[in-house]
Amino acid sequence: MGIQDSAVGVVGGRFISAGGFSRHPKDVAKRHPDAFGGEASGFTSLVFGIDIARLGEGWIRLPDLPGPARAAAAAVVVRHALYAIGGFNYTAPFTHRSTYRLQRGADGWAWEDLKCDVPWPVCEANAIAIGPLIYLFGGADYFRPPGAKGEDLFTEAGRDGSPVGRALLVLDTRAPESGWKRLADFPGVPRSFSSAAAADGRIYVLSGLYSPLPRAGRAEAEYFNTVDSWVYDPATDAWSRLPDVPDNANVRAVTFRDRYLLLLGGYKYGSTWLSDGRRRDVYSEEEKSSTMAARITRRVQVYDTLTRKLGEAAPLLDPSSWPMATVQSFSVYCLGGEGGARLWHPASFQIGRIQDSGPVDDWPEG
Repeated sequence: MGIQDSAVGVVGGRFISAGGFSRHPKDVAKRHPDAFGGEASGFTSLVFGIDIARLGEGWIRLPDLPGPARAAAAAVVVRHALYAIGGFNYTAPFTHRSTYRLQRGADGWAWEDLKCDVPWPVCEANAIAIGPLIYLFGGADYFRPPGAKGEDLFTEAGRDGSPVGRALLVLDTRAPESGWKRLADFPGVPRSFSSAAAADGRIYVLSGLYSPLPRAGRAEAEYFNTVDSWVYDPATDAWSRLPDVPDNANVRAVTFRDRYLLLLGGYKYGSTWLSDGRRRDVYSEEEKSSTMAARITRRVQVYDTLTRKLGEAAPLLDPSSWPMATVQSFSVYCLGGEGGARLWHPASFQIGRIQDSGPVDDWPEG
């Protein structure tokens, strides 16, 4: 099936996709009639896995994601377990707070509810592992603020004023019963769909999406690119500013060799919200006349956290906005996202290979 916003990671040599959303179900409901709770498409709790060393054996079904069917749970692998945090669907309360863990034991695969809810509802956030710690950065709340026409994703603040798009939380997986703890707030434009990942013990936050609360005279949500970029040092609990990145949003970041961030796909909105509160229109004349689908990109860039330079890599095979991805050794595994002529969710499972050009420090600039 086509899939968007599933929780993915590699556990025990198996690439896993948990939950998500689809408007392009293909034939999955024929084999799994419970895929969408009796509907033709939509949110799902299905979980599938594929052995990355034996791709020819295909996908197998694993235990369903617990709780209501949902998409946009933040996902991260710590040791031999996949964590899925938060998420949303179109049924009240819309956005969720739960923290689930999937691992394989003597009796097979099983999910566990860690009973350590996030302090507020959150979706489209980034979960980032440094050792046994999970850092949860930013995100959105899907709800209807006063004056809005309907529910949507908002990053400026969540329901009840939560700091959903600027908060940084941490969970120690060795003692999940201690719960999530709040760290220094993000000083940049509050965002979701961020290009955020860890390298050399620090958290890098590049582009993302900003969605302010409705202003007077406007009842519909607005989406903006963000370009202000930052790095967080857990040793000092402090953020530092980096050079801005190009105008873009919905770009997935994954880490290679604890130094390079691979930036996959994306969608460029017509305006960028700057850190000083100004808006900048960014579409060229060609982009203004293009379709929404044409603004979804195949682009892959590489950000060197040591030199703070940005370079180009071979593009994706299929365009995708916010694809789900991970790196294992010298392979990049990239699944679904949002793309296609009708903004359907692609069913493609793309695998990129990274050439080893010798020791990292000897690689040429760019």
